Amino acid sequence: MTEDDIAAASGLPLHTWRRRYGADFRARVPVISPGTRLRIYDTGQALAHIAGKLLPALRDDDLHPDDLLTDKEAGDLLGIDASTVRAYASTGYLDGAIQRHGRTWWPRHAVEARRRAGDQRHYNPGQRPGDSRNRAPRPRQDPRIPEIADLTRQSQVTAAEIAHRYEVSERTAQRLLAAARQQSGT
Repeated sequence: MTEDDIAAASGLPLHTWRRRYGADFRARVPVISPGTRLRIYDTGQALAHIAGKLLPALRDDDLHPDDLLTDKEAGDLLGIDASTVRAYASTGYLDGAIQRHGRTWWPRHAVEARRRAGDQRHYNPGQRPGDSRNRAPRPRQDPRIPEIADLTRQSQVTAAEIAHRYEVSERTAQRLLAAARQQSGT
């Protein structure tokens, strides 16, 4: 939980909670994310402090699958650098990122799933279903080609005549004439 979450659980605005209870809370409840700008506290300990109960002990072996990990923590778990975690997320190699409090977090279960899956960076199954890049390219059909095909069936037409008639270059006229002959089968 962040201090914002703790203030909301206490039923107070954040600035009021910080002014009245923040210093006492920080002195009694240890931060579980030392060295980061955003102070994060264990949910069980924070709720116990709000209720006035004894704080439950933190255990390292009590890792919950929904724990949110920073890029550094996810990198430590995967054995890679934090910048590589961010690169994996941007390429879709590591899914499940959550935006919270202006930062990106990864649930422990998503990072564990990536670790169990092994190295699949060079396996490219193609684009995912629903991706707009999956569509076949639209067939290019120039509307002038059927007209030119009709003209070639009626009489011999030259590229110069097509260039003059459609106001195109000589090369474009040759291309149109070749496509029309291919379409008409001559």
